[in-house]
Amino acid sequence: MKISDLLNHMWKTYTSLNPHIKEVLDLIESKENSKIINDHIALRTFNHNRVNKNKLAEFFISSGYNFVENLHFEKKRLDASYYIHPDNKLPRIFISELRIQDFSSEFQSKINAIINGIDEKKLSDPKFLTNGIPWEKISYLDYKKIQEESDYAAWVLSHGYIANHFTVSVTDCTFFKNLKQINLFLKQNGFEINSSGGEVKGSSKVGLEQSSIMAKNIRVKFSDGYYEIPGCYYEFAFRYNGFDGFITNSANHIFESTNEKKA
Repeated sequence: MKISDLLNHMWKTYTSLNPHIKEVLDLIESKENSKIINDHIALRTFNHNRVNKNKLAEFFISSGYNFVENLHFEKKRLDASYYIHPDNKLPRIFISELRIQDFSSEFQSKINAIINGIDEKKLSDPKFLTNGIPWEKISYLDYKKIQEESDYAAWVLSHGYIANHFTVSVTDCTFFKNLKQINLFLKQNGFEINSSGGEVKGSSKVGLEQSSIMAKNIRVKFSDGYYEIPGCYYEFAFRYNGFDGFITNSANHIFESTNEKKA
């Protein structure tokens, strides 16, 4: 399978499950004269050896991507790695994983049992990275129970392996000159901007500014019926002076774009 085919499949799955993403892109394209460049794609997983970030990275590496750096998010109990392809037309790949061992024994048992039940054949096909859940559907009750300890874990268990987000490279935009401008435009068109840590995270001094819309609720099938839960979001990045990396403090806040609103 060609890397371009996988990335296209990831985009189609991402936008078909989250129609509001295409609405955002259409709005941005209505103002832009140039093609929208994708800065990076993010995937989420657990640090279980069957599905950890190294496992998810295998196909990207075999397709020419190179490992760049490991990142650590202590507050979120996450680790991540990102990868860059020599062909700069291809997006960066950012893969994060939840440290299962940092949670309660009940939580650990539940996650490990679910992952251990995956059919190995599903993990050998690169398309598993965009085919959703490779395990049996969990109940909504289990979803809420897991969510008490980790919004991230609940999101992965209910959505599985799809792109968590794509990212517009505002650096390469012509109409939009900065993130404040694109954030205001999207708010005026009814989209909620992630305000955790400020609507614009990072700065020109650290080489990267990021913002994102909040994920909208989408209808997801659980073992006991359909429920509306946060889906995926769209991110926006502005890079300075050729900076290629990521800023952990900013990413900490961006992760919250899929958090469920507390009543």
